[in-house]
Amino acid sequence: MVLPAVLVVVAVAIVVLYWHLRKQPDRRSLWRTTIRIGVGVGIARAGLASLGWYVVERTGGPLQIPAYVLSLTALPEAAILGERRVTSVPPEFYVFLSLALVAGTMVFVGLVALVVEMGPQ
Repeated sequence: MVLPAVLVVVAVAIVVLYWHLRKQPDRRSLWRTTIRIGVGVGIARAGLASLGWYVVERTGGPLQIPAYVLSLTALPEAAILGERRVTSVPPEFYVFLSLALVAGTMVFVGLVALVVEMGPQ
């Protein structure tokens, strides 16, 4: 039930991003906007995912459900950081996770910008 809703939200986000980037007057502003959006959304994803991951590992009870949802914003980048341990992750994990999330978001937004640039003018 949740997966179709997530797919719809992602599809709408891609269309909105495409339309927004399409409105840029020239190539330079297109890439400048792409960097701003990619870094901004990447930092937001990194902060929310790190907060969710931290809360999932160190708390219990009713906070687990919203924290787990926040930690899911780290997918699919979190899958490349190695297998999960029973103990808490070290602090450097959050740094690597954040870097992977910002880089992954930049690549995604950059691909959409590339499609905009290569499309019909």
